[in-house]
Amino acid sequence: MLSIPESNNLKTRIGRNDPCPCGSGKKYKRCCLAQDERRTAVSPAVSAVAETSFDEAERPPSIQQIPYLLQKLASRGAKEERAEFARLQSQILPILSYMQRRPEIESARKALEEHRPEFDAFVEDEEAYLNRARVLFAEERFVPLRFTADDVRRAFDQVGQPQTSLGHDQAGKILRAAILHLADEDRRNHLSMSLLLHLPNDVRAERWLDAWMLQHCSYFTSDFPNESNPFLFEMFSFGYTAWVEKQRGVDGALLAELGMDRKRLQSMNIEEVEAWLHEQQADPARKARMEALLLANPQLRAQASASLDAMERNSVTLLEREDASALLLSPRDIEQWLPILNERCESFAGRSPEFSGDPQHDEATTRLFKETILPLLGEMAEHIFTPERVRQLIAQLKTYRNERFAAGEKGIAGLTLGALTLLEREDDRSKNYFLLSLCLKSLRKMSEPGIEAGI
Repeated sequence: MLSIPESNNLKTRIGRNDPCPCGSGKKYKRCCLAQDERRTAVSPAVSAVAETSFDEAERPPSIQQIPYLLQKLASRGAKEERAEFARLQSQILPILSYMQRRPEIESARKALEEHRPEFDAFVEDEEAYLNRARVLFAEERFVPLRFTADDVRRAFDQVGQPQTSLGHDQAGKILRAAILHLADEDRRNHLSMSLLLHLPNDVRAERWLDAWMLQHCSYFTSDFPNESNPFLFEMFSFGYTAWVEKQRGVDGALLAELGMDRKRLQSMNIEEVEAWLHEQQADPARKARMEALLLANPQLRAQASASLDAMERNSVTLLEREDASALLLSPRDIEQWLPILNERCESFAGRSPEFSGDPQHDEATTRLFKETILPLLGEMAEHIFTPERVRQLIAQLKTYRNERFAAGEKGIAGLTLGALTLLEREDDRSKNYFLLSLCLKSLRKMSEPGIEAGI
């Protein structure tokens, strides 16, 4: 049987659809191609050289030729192979470009040094720095570096969904976690070098502050892997905006399926929204249609579940608000519990000589809460919140929710919805998270300073 010579220096290549040289009468791709590829398997770099017909006596490809070779590789082979080569190409090209232009970049860096005092003074004005970063990184040349809506979606799938009901601090933590998830080591290196490629042009244009910002953000992107920075934030913000728009489109389509218009929904007050939801649930056909839509859109169901979980988990932050103080227990409700609390805390301290009363550093304080205070809170919730009292609390929460919604504080209204869900879902009052937190907050408000340190 004839076979292909093993030399990789053939000037004439056999096409995949050509007759196989073995004489079988089949096409080469359906006959000896796989066997020959296994026998002549080499690294991608060597394959690239072979494809361009370099003889062994010829010099290897220069840095300038490698992008061309990668492009040729990306245009051949199976779909999966082409996608992989395209991915590798996107990672390698900035490195090659940086290597080619390194002398030019180093020269630009030296030219920047005489403008360091100006930049150092500029950095001190945080607001001015962030505003300039926003304008600079909105330029068209940075579009290829931006995160996409799909990037942002994948990040939120890993770190959790940002909810309007979350406070700024908690929402900020989720966004930061999403940025750090996307900005892994490979991407940071790619972005850092890509920024430096723009440095010479900005120096030639005497855009000294902008050039310094490029160098500054490049340094923080590559050398501080556990931190975000203004450049990464701006790149993420474009993807986040696109993700929000995409979500709105999906939500709008689903609302249309349910016979609801987004503008109409936004014009409704909270009671009207609640009535519409009850109407959907009460009608078997509408309920079935809503269930079918959720089943067909599992991501939407997951987001709705995550949103409700977040609202329930964070509903207790309502109790820290001054305008929600009417929800707390009255002195008359808790005055009988203070002596019991004191007695049990003193008993615990007597049994635990290591207890210092420092809630930040004393492990015994954690045991005090679990073994003494938490059981007492359960007893309080069970005793005070009779079914009638729970109904009164629900009425208070609904009034508060309607007021906050009307005032435009939809995030706070969402937290109130979380509290209402907890009250309606958890029958055991001694284990109801919101009721326990309400009792604890009321005790803290009324207790003496010395006891407050323990709770």
